[in-house]
Amino acid sequence: MDIRKELLEMMIDYTDGRITEVNPDDVLTSDLGFNSFELFDMICIIEEKYNISIPDRILPTLVTVADVVNYLEENVK
Repeated sequence: MDIRKELLEMMIDYTDGRITEVNPDDVLTSDLGFNSFELFDMICIIEEKYNISIPDRILPTLVTVADVVNYLEENVK
């Protein structure tokens, strides 16, 4: 399973193509343009897709694409 590729596809779908390329160091807010509602919504989509629950205390640490990918790689079975 290529989580980075799946995450990119989810972001492209979610933004109706506004995001076309994602790099590991991209910051979700400033580089990719996600606002707080969109970030929350994306987290919900990610949780549903991977059947996990991301604890609230973890959310502030998910700043870049790499942060999200690393978290998922460590927590998705």
